[in-house]
Amino acid sequence: MTTQSGVALPLEGRRILIVEDEYFQAREIALALTRAGAEVIGPTGRAEDVPDLIASGGVDAAMLDINLGQGASFEVARSLRQRETPFLFLTGYDVSIIPDDLSEPPRLEKPVDQARLVDQLAELVRAQIS
Repeated sequence: MTTQSGVALPLEGRRILIVEDEYFQAREIALALTRAGAEVIGPTGRAEDVPDLIASGGVDAAMLDINLGQGASFEVARSLRQRETPFLFLTGYDVSIIPDDLSEPPRLEKPVDQARLVDQLAELVRAQIS
């Protein structure tokens, strides 16, 4: 899929998992990623849903809200890292809440600029291919 001007979309053909418990925010992010060419997996706000979503066809990258209402998504992050799936955190929390072993993935602050989120996810996917 390309834009009307013939430019390839930054997330074209990529499966992006959204783990976000705030419905309206998840919906807006899903729309932005879809416009960028992604196939959106989820969104879900429940950490326990993630393994099944990944098993349904894999993911190329993921976006994780840190606070899922029922606790932090750090175990999801560790699971993704173990699978060598790139991810980023999206949060309103300060960087100090992130455990040291998860300090490397990018962290974007809420409210997020949709274009910046798309760019960061596209960069994660490109880095994985390289």
